[in-house]
Amino acid sequence: MLATLASDLPAEPARYAFEWKWDGVRALTFFQDKQLRIESRNLLDITTQYPEIHALAKSLRCRSAVLDGEIIALNDSGMPDFARLQRRMHIMSPATALRLAGVVPAWYMIFDLLYVDGKSLIDQPYQQRRERLELVVPAGPNWRVPENTVGDGTAMLQAARRTMMEGIVAKELDSTYTPGRRSRAWLKLKVVQGQEFVVGGYVPERTGRAKRIGSLLLGYYDAQGLLQFAGRVGSGLSGPDHAMLLAHLEPRARSTSPFASDPAAMKPGRWGHSPGKVMYVDPVLVVQVEYRRWPTGGQVQQASYKGVRTDKAPRSVVKEIA
Repeated sequence: MLATLASDLPAEPARYAFEWKWDGVRALTFFQDKQLRIESRNLLDITTQYPEIHALAKSLRCRSAVLDGEIIALNDSGMPDFARLQRRMHIMSPATALRLAGVVPAWYMIFDLLYVDGKSLIDQPYQQRRERLELVVPAGPNWRVPENTVGDGTAMLQAARRTMMEGIVAKELDSTYTPGRRSRAWLKLKVVQGQEFVVGGYVPERTGRAKRIGSLLLGYYDAQGLLQFAGRVGSGLSGPDHAMLLAHLEPRARSTSPFASDPAAMKPGRWGHSPGKVMYVDPVLVVQVEYRRWPTGGQVQQASYKGVRTDKAPRSVVKEIA
């Protein structure tokens, strides 16, 4: 179940519970026969990547369960940091994952219970699922059922702004869980603007240094299934990012633009400098980007790269509109 982007708090806040919007990756956890399996939003098995969460299986107060939540990593200030989580997201080696768990520990913030002891709960109201969740999942060294607030969304949104949390989510108390749908029963309000984008190309850096990216060309799919150009991002790329991104992009090079309108046809002034040679690629890589503004009919402005998203399918990337 996915939340719908909103620009304002609900008109009847007493009908909602308010939770933090976590800056991490969505994860479903399946528990049965004392074993855990953790899946990403696009159904990839990510159990190996987060060994510190495996101990959850020993603490659950039930025989079987399906949990919904978000896996996060914390920065030095104790705040969720998607860029820091990147170090954990693409690890396939159990030994490497175990080593990194001691360096960049992950946390599982569990906010819903969909199934327990042989019974589906998706048709029960959110408030009842939440109450049952708190009975089933005790707090652990790397997992929590985070607190929520019923009715007072204004205070929580103000707190999110003070602490620079990503935002908050408002959930109707009597709403059922609708798998695979973006529902207005869950509303997300962002403090930091951002979303995922599909990479349709890149511009090499023009400093003379080889194998470096100047900017990524960003896109999203419209209602007709066409890839629309959304702008570019170059800020936020660290040294290791260049090699990692090029390893993904260079094998997918193509001679034509995947976008419905060709970014290379734009006037150079729109780039802030002469754009140089545009290298187009098949639109399969998804990245997370923060930005300050995205005007109607325009492109993302003051964008910053945050990391690769392996948990989201390219065709699911659309423009989120409040």
